[in-house]
Amino acid sequence: MERIVVVGAGHMGSVIVRGLLDGMPQVEVVIVEPSPERRATLDGRAEVVAAYDPRPDDLLVLAIPPQAFDSFADGLPRGACAGVTVVSIMAGVRLETLASALGTDTVLRAMPNLASRVGQSMTVLCPGVQVPAHGVDRTKGALSVIGKVLVVQDESLLDAATAVAGSGPALVAYLAQSFTDFARGAGFTPDDALLLTTQVLRGTADVLSEPGVTPQSLYQQASTPNGTTAEGIATLREHRVGESVRTALEATTERARELAG
Repeated sequence: MERIVVVGAGHMGSVIVRGLLDGMPQVEVVIVEPSPERRATLDGRAEVVAAYDPRPDDLLVLAIPPQAFDSFADGLPRGACAGVTVVSIMAGVRLETLASALGTDTVLRAMPNLASRVGQSMTVLCPGVQVPAHGVDRTKGALSVIGKVLVVQDESLLDAATAVAGSGPALVAYLAQSFTDFARGAGFTPDDALLLTTQVLRGTADVLSEPGVTPQSLYQQASTPNGTTAEGIATLREHRVGESVRTALEATTERARELAG
């Protein structure tokens, strides 16, 4: 039986475990969590252990804070991960660092986001150059239980992925706050204001997923000359909202590079 081991039962680790248990019942799922208090609260459908005991052909998901990685790697016997496929969701820990510390070239990095908790993550996955195609497919399949997975070959793209996919939900939520604030100010109840905003976001995302539709084509199609939407778009342009969003994403990307060292 295929075995997937998730190290770390924090928010993201727990979400991945739940997705695996629900979406891949044929897989043996193991949770590594050193905290006895946290172990007592974990899903009983998975095996829960305090330390990782590597087995050949494991798919090992590192869902621990970056600052805990050195301690984890130092606690493993030399060569223990030689037959293991390792996927890290730790921000800023490069493939080269993973491979060197764990003694294996079969390493991948993944950047999921907050929407993983509702099965709608946009996860960006980058494999090391030594990872075989079946290792990439296996990892992609495992991460698909929490949403969509985009595979890229250039590790530097993960910094931009941190901005667009990783921080994206928070940035969109910040903008959505303006919608809900306006609706509440116009007289809608808080619940109705949130319903209006969330359904607009959800519906827009679905329309943008249709073949041939782009953001630009959508807002141009909706902007009748001298109409309400055209007026709104013109105001956004006047206040350079698009430039502000790009500047925010650039700043987020740069911060990701700084944290990676």
